[in-house]
Amino acid sequence: HHCCLIPCAIDQDPYFRMTRDIAHKLVRRDHGLGGKPALIHSKFFPPLQGATGKMSSSDENSAIFLTDTPEQIEKKIKNHAFSGGQETKELQEKLGADLEVDVSYQWLKFFLEDDEELERIGKDYSTGSGEYWSTGKVKQRLIQVLKELV
Repeated sequence: HHCCLIPCAIDQDPYFRMTRDIAHKLVRRDHGLGGKPALIHSKFFPPLQGATGKMSSSDENSAIFLTDTPEQIEKKIKNHAFSGGQETKELQEKLGADLEVDVSYQWLKFFLEDDEELERIGKDYSTGSGEYWSTGKVKQRLIQVLKELV
């Protein structure tokens, strides 16, 4: 008779829709949710290589692990975090970064608790101006945040 909330990524949605259609037939009426399963759709957490990659324990450079040292965290972010920034300083200042594909910025959206700072980083980085105008600056901020967490 216990109710539980199940976090899942959006790719599992078809299965949960099907389950909602038939679960009430398998569960007693006095169930807390009337036999309907409940879930939370969660956002995919991108691997370091970007949206085309996949986090995997067999690829130590695809993610930051709780067992990583501060030095490993820094090396992984600097060398493997996919950048949405431009190839030259001039292009970065002119075009800014693509925040949708930049892994460091996407990870900051998950881990940086200060929403005002995140907004400032996004504005600076996407316009190629201000304190966080470059990929290196954004990666360095992520490294600081991750070192505090891990």
